[in-house]
Amino acid sequence: MPGRRFWGLIVLSVTVVFCAIGYYVNDYSPSGPWGLAGLACGLITVLAISKLQNK
Repeated sequence: MPGRRFWGLIVLSVTVVFCAIGYYVNDYSPSGPWGLAGLACGLITVLAISKLQNK
């Protein structure tokens, strides 16, 4: 499992993936809700990894 030093990278990569999907779905224009959803999913992923590492 990735350590604490990779958490920012995980959040960033999940956010970028969601932004790219939103960009293509929104007829090639930026989509704010997709970016926010990506940020939320990235944070949830990091929190889940953190909880699993503490067990």
